[in-house]
Amino acid sequence: MRKRRATVRKRPRKSGGIPSWVFVVVAVLSLAGAGIIGWSIFHPKKEKTQPAQTVPKSGGDFLSKIDGAIEQFRVDMGIPKKYVYVRKKEEIPRFPGEKIREVTIRVSKNFPPAFVNYVFQRAIKDSGGTIIDCAEKSSGGKFLIDIGYGEVLTHRVRIIRSSKVPIEPGYVALLVDDFGYYPVKTAKKFFDLRIKFTAAVLPNGKYTSYVLNELDNYPDIERFVHIPMEPKGYPEADPGPNAIMVSYDDRKIRELVERHLSAVPGAVGANNHMGSRATENTRVMYQVLRTIRDAGFFFVDSRTTPYSVAEDIARKIGVPATHIDHIIDPPGISPAEIESRLYEYCLQARRVPAMIINCHASDTVAKILEKNVPILKRYGIEFVPVSMAFERKLKWQRAKRKGG
Repeated sequence: MRKRRATVRKRPRKSGGIPSWVFVVVAVLSLAGAGIIGWSIFHPKKEKTQPAQTVPKSGGDFLSKIDGAIEQFRVDMGIPKKYVYVRKKEEIPRFPGEKIREVTIRVSKNFPPAFVNYVFQRAIKDSGGTIIDCAEKSSGGKFLIDIGYGEVLTHRVRIIRSSKVPIEPGYVALLVDDFGYYPVKTAKKFFDLRIKFTAAVLPNGKYTSYVLNELDNYPDIERFVHIPMEPKGYPEADPGPNAIMVSYDDRKIRELVERHLSAVPGAVGANNHMGSRATENTRVMYQVLRTIRDAGFFFVDSRTTPYSVAEDIARKIGVPATHIDHIIDPPGISPAEIESRLYEYCLQARRVPAMIINCHASDTVAKILEKNVPILKRYGIEFVPVSMAFERKLKWQRAKRKGG
């Protein structure tokens, strides 16, 4: 098989495609030069060398996986279907009855070359394919990529960056916890992002009253009550004053929840602060959710434990409820990892009706969002409040039930 010689920056190409570390370097140079910081998602983990693939007798399953990876790339990059063209050409040697796919994909020029190239190659490699050869043309305006099973060519892909290709939106709801714990100057950094998001406010935080006063100037920011609940490891892990404890009787639990809900005027929903022990307790969550229902709120489970019973109980007693999809700043990770997770999850947002991403109202997260929100908006990410994300999820679920 004749292989094209790639022309990126006059670097020689070896057969077998471009090693993933080269893309990291290219991404750093390209995105930094453009003032784009979102390349940090594309630091792949070191992988052990895999043994050579054995070509199967039938390639149907493999071809389907590569076709699926190309479709996943289309979805993740927000490419409308009409900008992907597929033709079947000559028969594939060793795969009788199967033909080589020639695929042309047009993608928005809003995405830098390194971003496009890496996301595509990652999708192919994750599906089990091999990048046999890759050539960049027109200063990153076009990529010619040969894909195969081992050295057996199955797909020839041409990716063209164009300013005429629109980006289908991905809907992301940021649920930002712990407002009232951090100083107002930190809270204002989030408010001044000028995007729609949901602020989960601690009812008894040191700065809660000041944050609520400031929030009055930002009517587009949705309010939640961030209800403190007992975690495992208490008292070393302290949820703060007036937390919902599993030792409390039903009446005290309801009284505390009522007090918390009334402490955040204008709130439309609630989620749990900590609560890994409380949300596993059926009796406790019944009382919590019953009170939330009577107040006309909906509930978002922060998923601090995989054994939470919150959504099951909510469904049984008629409380609108959902859960976070991802958290970008769990304890013990670096700012670079937070940034990487932000891009990873936002890139996946077009796979679902809406993505609820959880984080905390810290200086670190504020700086990361200040830097990256404008980039993500250029990439077609639309930031919405949690209530809108919830409605989109419900609408999709209803349509799915109706259709099948």
